[in-house]
Amino acid sequence: MYYTYPGSKEPTLKKLQFTLYQGQITAIMGFNGAGKSTLMNLLGGLTQTQRGSILLQGKPVDKQLGKIGYLRQEPDLMLLADTVREELCWKNHTITQEELQLLLKHMNLAEYADDFPLALSKGQRLRVVLGAMLAKKPALLLLDEPTTGQDEQSLAEIRRLLLAYKEQGGSIFICTHDMELAAQVADRVIVLCAGQIIADGPTEEVLSNKELVEAGGLTPSALLPVCEQAGLPPCITVEGVKRYVRKTAVGRH
Repeated sequence: MYYTYPGSKEPTLKKLQFTLYQGQITAIMGFNGAGKSTLMNLLGGLTQTQRGSILLQGKPVDKQLGKIGYLRQEPDLMLLADTVREELCWKNHTITQEELQLLLKHMNLAEYADDFPLALSKGQRLRVVLGAMLAKKPALLLLDEPTTGQDEQSLAEIRRLLLAYKEQGGSIFICTHDMELAAQVADRVIVLCAGQIIADGPTEEVLSNKELVEAGGLTPSALLPVCEQAGLPPCITVEGVKRYVRKTAVGRH
């Protein structure tokens, strides 16, 4: 896949090739200007490739837009209804009242069902937009920097909702600079640099590679030097350290 902006001599994206899978969360990471947002717009059908193709379930992505949920960096611009309840049903003629009530509870929005969406907190507004997308049961969910400006409670809610959608078999593609989010929810990380993929693999494997992380313009996990000093293999989460310690303890017995 290639993409070059009009008037530019160098392609913004070049030689991109990868596959997304059901029941998997993939994080795309890299420098500002690496081409991540351009890639998101291509996957979301807002822009078309000049060379190469993008397929969703075997068909061109621009023919499958109804199966894609795309949460952009300005979710407030996507709030169009007068109430949260109406927003979750926006242009959705298949959702039943029972499903709507379950969705309100799942999104922790039941008590705000009749409130004006734009009057809610930033985290609640994001959940309204995300809930409206989930109501349509998309095959692919695209999220562009979903944690920006969110408080700890909202971050926990975002992680819970993403993991729940993954368990239902959804495919999620997240553009993020948030190393903690990627470490906690992503099964796989793709690192983009100057429009090309420089890494694509399991999250722990990619993000524990200090040189690779820095090459992608990211800040390595603070746990990496701690693990090095303690003589442990590179780990990016406390859970990873615990897993290694447990495995080692079992091996000694």
